[in-house]
Amino acid sequence: MKNHFGTWKTGIIFAADLPTSEENFRIVDEIYEDIDVIKLSGFLALKEGVGCIGKFKNRYNKPIFADFKVADVPHTNEKIIEIVKDQGANAIMVHGIIGPDGIESCLRAAKDELGIIMQIELTNPGGLIFTSPISTDLAKLAAFTGVYGVQAPGNRPDKVAQIRALVGDQATLVCCGVGYQGGSYQSVLKAGGNYSIIGRAIYEADQPREAVQRLMKE
Repeated sequence: MKNHFGTWKTGIIFAADLPTSEENFRIVDEIYEDIDVIKLSGFLALKEGVGCIGKFKNRYNKPIFADFKVADVPHTNEKIIEIVKDQGANAIMVHGIIGPDGIESCLRAAKDELGIIMQIELTNPGGLIFTSPISTDLAKLAAFTGVYGVQAPGNRPDKVAQIRALVGDQATLVCCGVGYQGGSYQSVLKAGGNYSIIGRAIYEADQPREAVQRLMKE
C-alpha cells in the first residue's frame, strides 16, 4: 500500500482550523519543520473553495489531509473523492458509517492516489453515545476493506490500543483529541497511534513552536 503521508518525522498533524488560509499560514510558517502533515477542515474549503488544498501544498510541500468527513451515498462520495484527488490532497477522512459498499466505492474513486482514512469514533462526549458502541465493528470494516488509515480518539488511549489491535500493524492510525480535549502525544504513541492531530493547543499558544515542543514531551 502506498504511504500517502511520506516519511514519519514527528508524528504531528497540524489541524489548520483557523478561519482563513492566511491566518493558518502565520502558524504553519513558524512550525513547518516540526509537523509531518497539514489537516484542512471542510469549513475552510467551503469558505475559500477547494483550491485551498493547492495553496497549502504549494506553499509548504507537505502532505495535505482533507478532513472533510465524507458521509453520503456512493455516487456522491465518489465525486467528492475525485475533486479532492484532482486538487492534490494526499488523504481524505471518510465516515465508516457509510458501510462496506460506501468505503469500497471511495477506494475505487481514489485509485490509491488518495489515501482513505476511516473515521471510527468522534472525540466529543456525544461520540460516546453513538460512535463508540460501534467503533470496534468499524475497525474490523477498516481492516477488511484495507483502507490506508483509520481515526481513533487520542483522548481515549485504551480505545486507540483496541483499534490498533483490530486493524493490524499496516494501517496508519491518526488520533484526534490531543491537546485541548485531554489526549497527549506520548499516550497516543504508547497506545499504537502513528499521528497526533493537534490544533488549538498549537495555534492558540503565544509561541506555537514552543507549544509543539512542549506537547511532544508531555
